[in-house]
Amino acid sequence: MERTSEAGVAVTGERIRVCLLSDTVGLDAGTERQVVETAKRLHPDRFDVHVCCLEDSPQLRSLEGVCHIAVFPTASVNSWSGVVQARAFRQYLRHHRIQIVHAYMNKTATFAVLTSLASNRIVITSRLNTGYWYTPRFRMMFRVLNLRTDAIMANSLEAKRIAVENELLASDRVRVVYQGVDMTKFNRGLGDPSACDGLGIPRDSRVVGIVANLRKVKDHALFLRSAKIVASQVDDVVFLLAGRGELYQELSDLASELGIRDRVFFTQGEGNIMDCLARMCIGCLTSFSEGFSNAIMEYMAAGLPAVAIDVGGNRDAILDGETGYLVAERSPEAFARPLIELLRNEELRAGMGVKGFQRCVEHFEVGKTIGQLEELYESLVRPARRTV
Repeated sequence: MERTSEAGVAVTGERIRVCLLSDTVGLDAGTERQVVETAKRLHPDRFDVHVCCLEDSPQLRSLEGVCHIAVFPTASVNSWSGVVQARAFRQYLRHHRIQIVHAYMNKTATFAVLTSLASNRIVITSRLNTGYWYTPRFRMMFRVLNLRTDAIMANSLEAKRIAVENELLASDRVRVVYQGVDMTKFNRGLGDPSACDGLGIPRDSRVVGIVANLRKVKDHALFLRSAKIVASQVDDVVFLLAGRGELYQELSDLASELGIRDRVFFTQGEGNIMDCLARMCIGCLTSFSEGFSNAIMEYMAAGLPAVAIDVGGNRDAILDGETGYLVAERSPEAFARPLIELLRNEELRAGMGVKGFQRCVEHFEVGKTIGQLEELYESLVRPARRTV
């Protein structure tokens, strides 16, 4: 029997019972936020959503009333405690008749597969980066897990390509589903640029920024060395590093060594990111590796041109020469070049920002990307609606 939801969506039969499985959702990081947002946004008339974690957190508890939540405390899957928790999780899945287990991280991929052996449950694992740190042992582990995995979700075409090549997969087993940006929170006209005054940024300066936690993989050192070149040619520009991390002092010292410390500002994780974006005129990303960057989507949503090293899924987001620039060479000179061009050409900078915003609306708005995920779930269940 068919019924129609309040949103006008036709719903046939029972809702699909799906469990989102993550090590934790307690960190302020892209994957953890993605799990939380997915749980909130999957259509309640079509999906009965469970979020299960191997670690408790206030963020997980905040989902009470939104979906079912449960914790199976597990430091290591390869331990007696891990075996006990895996058994408890398997019982949970059977009790709630879960049809799909979607694991977002490597530890939970193992957890999902082991607890779904000898069952008819659908298992999805994820590839949310380009595996720059994967060892041969990790690649072999994925190949073994793939024997009991029904589908793999990648967050960019590059992440899919690497998974297919390294794990010897058929291309149609890996589905690309982009994580989206919430354009009610990130959008042109939102944010208060004056909120950055407390950082000491002069009001008459233009701001080139990077939104990324201060970790080695983000290569803020390249950003700062490029900033030195830009600062030598553009008088009114300053540089903002929006993020927290253990490299703050090291990067602050590097800015001093480069002679630009008075033009470099750090948020140290404080304040609202949209306020920072509202103060910027260009958004940057200098990472060694990316799956699909939240920061780039947020730049585009805020109407900023993006300049990024051409790695991972950055080319899925940025149209080179149209919405920003992809920099092939990892050198300060190469990265500084498009920044100087954009700072010297207001019309070009504004035009790229508009095109980036339009691209974000068309392809990466979170409602559309959640729709892609819903289609993936439904396509896997539709051939034979499974129960356990």
